[in-house]
Amino acid sequence: MDQENLSSTQPVSQQRPGIPSLLISVFTSPSSVFGALTGKTVWIIPFVIIVIIGATIASPGGYFIRPIMSRDLYPAVLKNIERYQAQMGEEQFNQVKAKIDESFKEAIANPFKWYYLLTYSGLPFVILIVIAAICIISGNFLFGGKSSFWIVMNVVVFAALIGTLGDAIRGILVMLKDSISVYTGLGLLKPTDDGSFLFYLFRQVDIFSIWRILVTAIGLGAIYNMKPKRFAYVLFSVWIIFIVLVAFANIFTGGSILY
Repeated sequence: MDQENLSSTQPVSQQRPGIPSLLISVFTSPSSVFGALTGKTVWIIPFVIIVIIGATIASPGGYFIRPIMSRDLYPAVLKNIERYQAQMGEEQFNQVKAKIDESFKEAIANPFKWYYLLTYSGLPFVILIVIAAICIISGNFLFGGKSSFWIVMNVVVFAALIGTLGDAIRGILVMLKDSISVYTGLGLLKPTDDGSFLFYLFRQVDIFSIWRILVTAIGLGAIYNMKPKRFAYVLFSVWIIFIVLVAFANIFTGGSILY
């Protein structure tokens, strides 16, 4: 009897996996990760990793990638402003071209400036906040669930590690190839920039983006105790709208919008 009482009252200790284990598991077994992401600040460590990789080797804007990117994008940007040469007039066109020449030469010669730290950290943070907001609006209001913003943020940032892995792989390939024409998805089907909508659309569709969305949906399904496909529908819809808009914008900017 005493043994029965002891066994019924003794607390069961469940130790949360460590951060290194969580970081690895998001790639290998995502469904087992997100139930452990209950703290409000768990997202900070993966976010720091995202910033560090983004600032160094991630394509398109990392330190080691920026000179190659600047060199390859220069002809497209120049071609784009040449469309408006007649409207601007010769003098204004030469002034604009001189400023563009100077900025690209500076980017190639000096790929790091102190304020880039704001870009490498601030821009990803804003993007992740927007994604988390879309997710919590879907979960809490559209689907009637309940979760806190920072728990959702944990899911979004951990899933973003998959996108960062893709950026790092493409960055390494850019350095090896010495060209930004590197693709890990549909861009392989149409690798040559012909200025078409299809080219700009294809180059944005890669396996890591799709993988990231699926893992985010799995994580949201875990914390909301709902079927992940609900969130997958929302996330894929938003992503498709986004890449279509970017593809259209690139038609008018010479393909200079990279993310």
